[in-house]
Amino acid sequence: MAKKLVVSEEHRLSDLTGVGRTIIPLAKQLLGKNGFMQIELISNWEEIVGERLAEYVLPQKISFVKDERVGGTLVLLVLSGAFAMEVESNKLKILQKVNAFFGYEALNKIKIIQTSNPENFLKTKNVYDKPKKNLVSEKQKTYINELTESIDNESLRLKLEEIGREILKDKK
Repeated sequence: MAKKLVVSEEHRLSDLTGVGRTIIPLAKQLLGKNGFMQIELISNWEEIVGERLAEYVLPQKISFVKDERVGGTLVLLVLSGAFAMEVESNKLKILQKVNAFFGYEALNKIKIIQTSNPENFLKTKNVYDKPKKNLVSEKQKTYINELTESIDNESLRLKLEEIGREILKDKK
């Protein structure tokens, strides 16, 4: 049975509100406890492990012991046995890079799942790469920028601005 998402009255948009106040509770329901870590990892995978490794290795899941945020396991989907052997020999290096990305020792184990299905690894053009029409007013853009200007992480700030534009565009 599908999990039903519940958005409380306080999280409904009746006027312009902070993007984080609206999106974070909904995202937590959708993604679960480790969702934000997994999104960050997937979004930045090529930067973390390098282009060559990212071509045949994909992060699938991060799991932790209940109520812990350290010592987790990273599950990797690897294309074929030859690549799995390379990943096996570079586990420590991959863990170091991922932990450096998160800024702490989040993970201490890698589990490898082999697949022979190359479709998972084909690079497809992201729908977000398409040029977007200006669907929000300059006033709304300014408002979104004011809400996000204090966020130091540029990648996060840009994503939140994009989400803000999507929310406001739907209001038209």
